[in-house]
Amino acid sequence: ATEKHLHQLQSADRAWTFLVADDHPVNRLLLKQVLQNAWPHGRVLEAVDGQKCLDVLHEHAVDLVFMDMVMPIMDGIDATRLIRQDALDHIQQVPVLGLTANVNPLDLERFQSAGLSGVMLKPFEPTELCHRAESLLLETGAQA
Repeated sequence: ATEKHLHQLQSADRAWTFLVADDHPVNRLLLKQVLQNAWPHGRVLEAVDGQKCLDVLHEHAVDLVFMDMVMPIMDGIDATRLIRQDALDHIQQVPVLGLTANVNPLDLERFQSAGLSGVMLKPFEPTELCHRAESLLLETGAQA
């Protein structure tokens, strides 16, 4: 049934560029597969921490960032805050979907105040993740 749901994405034929920032290779791989199934023409870039995430954003035009909240070197909160403060508009306005296994309300509040576009709990449900991602993409696209 999941396959069928994925075909219902309005933007399935769009060539979005995604950035997956997560320090765990398995998490990145899993998310990459979900995104490539949903958006076969899309491109998935990867970053192992918040600092690398910012580096990638400065090198590539990215449509949506999936941000793991807990990473070494620079976590998702700091990285998101820096994205929102970036001098470049296209970086500052990129939608950032936070991924976290942490359901502590205080943390969720910190995530929101850092400027995240949304938060999803891990383990995520692939169809739900894709629909959340798509609505962020289309919202942003509508403003552009």
